[in-house]
Amino acid sequence: MKKLFAALALFVFLAGCNNENSTDKSVPENKESNTETSDITKENNSESSTNNQEGQNIDENETSNTSETANQEQEETRNESSSNTEDKEAGTETEKNMGKKDKYIENLNEIEKAAAEIRNTDDDSTLGMTKSEEEILKKWDQALNEIYQVLEKQLPKSEMEKLRAEQRKWIAYRDETAKEAAKKYEGGTLESLEYIASQAGTTKDRCYELVEGYMK
Repeated sequence: MKKLFAALALFVFLAGCNNENSTDKSVPENKESNTETSDITKENNSESSTNNQEGQNIDENETSNTSETANQEQEETRNESSSNTEDKEAGTETEKNMGKKDKYIENLNEIEKAAAEIRNTDDDSTLGMTKSEEEILKKWDQALNEIYQVLEKQLPKSEMEKLRAEQRKWIAYRDETAKEAAKKYEGGTLESLEYIASQAGTTKDRCYELVEGYMK
């Protein structure tokens, strides 16, 4: 019986020793597990921080690119506006350099076209044709006056004085030519028509003569 109790006591003692050894071993394992968990957490935090930094860098790059694009668009707008202004100035300068001569030749050509249209649309009666020639003469007289005013600004004083004397002679020539043309219809209904038509033709010729011979 004593041997049985001794055997049981020995078994209990050995069992207790095994439990202590098992407890001691589990503690380091838990420590190691905790260390691994801590390392994983640090790695995750590091990756999260890196990702946040990369995200910030991407946002900054996108913001920078957007700002650069906006600046480029503003610069292009300024360049386009400047180019348009330069084109307008160049166009104005071209018109100035072109001079009055070409401009007035073009105007006279337009008056000729208008005169032809007026003659084509009258009623073919003597009164209708006379009114048409009066309208045409008025256009040529107006053009002659404008040309004369331009020449007064362009020509030197001495040359302008000569032109005035020449112009007075031309007026006498115009009227005399008209009288001669109307004589063949003297006393008839066409006399007045021929007189006005002659003045219109002579005035047209004088306009071209002054522009081509004197205007710059």
